[in-house]
Amino acid sequence: MKRKEIILLLVVGSLVFLGALMIFSASAVLARDKYGYSYYFLARQLVFLGLGWVALLVCRRIDYHWWARLCAPLLILNLLLLVIVLVPGFGHQAGGATRWLHTPFFTIQPGELCKLVMVIYIGSYLANPDNELQDFKRGLLPPLLVLLLFIGLLMMEPDFGTSVLILLLVVMLCWIGGARLVHLLSLGLLALPAIALVVYRSPYRLKRIMTFLDPWKDPLGSGFQVIQSMMAIGVGGINGVGLGDGKQKLFFLPEPHTDFIVATIGEELGFLGICFLVVAVLVFLATGLRIALASRDRFGMLLAVGLTFLVVVQMLVNMGVTMGVLPTKGLTYPFLSYGGTSLLTSFTAVGILMNVCRQEGAVAKRRPSPGY
Repeated sequence: MKRKEIILLLVVGSLVFLGALMIFSASAVLARDKYGYSYYFLARQLVFLGLGWVALLVCRRIDYHWWARLCAPLLILNLLLLVIVLVPGFGHQAGGATRWLHTPFFTIQPGELCKLVMVIYIGSYLANPDNELQDFKRGLLPPLLVLLLFIGLLMMEPDFGTSVLILLLVVMLCWIGGARLVHLLSLGLLALPAIALVVYRSPYRLKRIMTFLDPWKDPLGSGFQVIQSMMAIGVGGINGVGLGDGKQKLFFLPEPHTDFIVATIGEELGFLGICFLVVAVLVFLATGLRIALASRDRFGMLLAVGLTFLVVVQMLVNMGVTMGVLPTKGLTYPFLSYGGTSLLTSFTAVGILMNVCRQEGAVAKRRPSPGY
């Protein structure tokens, strides 16, 4: 096993261990009150952690070029799941959004899978030397149409946060892949009015923006969550109040084990706990980019960059929301927050990234299938 793989495993393992501790600390009282069993959330998380490690080890051994060949079936499957979740009677609604599909054994969130599938598809498309990326109509337009189709379905759930994340990832990969900057900037200028219109015509999104600008304007309403989060971090100080001794998780801070688990860490482990999360982001980013730079072909490079930023951007956005420097978004902190589909997606991403690392310096025997 190469050094960069070991570093990735250490980062992931540390976050997983800390996450299990904090999920139990943050959710024990809530789980006992709601389900009569303090270990309810922890037990479910441990099951998905086991499945996640299996997914990582399996994907580490699968030649990453196979993902290029599978991008078309993966796109179709993900498209069907996004459509099915919108069919009345199939999709599960929570918090005003319909993003989940219930099965007899687990719950699937197609939007989480979409992040990974789009990185694979865009990386595969850009790696094909036959695609004229300098030409907008013949090179850049086809993947953008696919992107718009998927974002349209995500917005119908609605899932604005995931849509913006995927859009950022695709634009970044297109820029790195060789698309003309003037085309990307022009598309960005065209997209801004559309995004502004979406926010303006959705009262709850506009309310989130206004709350972000001044959460204290409605401290018991729309600003309650972010205020409680900042209070938790402030109370923690340098060393924290101690593991398990936090108070904000006791029915004050909503979602203390999922989207706002960083606030629980800030309260119980203090500034030092937050510093550990920042270091984890930086180490993961540096290691992922080193793998990308050393990859043996163009597809490996694009795939490694996309997967690295897929994990890192979610980490940064989650921390930013928790600390009140970004508007509220439903993005978890990878490997740390409670959540099945998100956890499996993150483990799969790291497994693929490790396979790219395994093949560094090897002589490319084949080109990746372009997929389209």
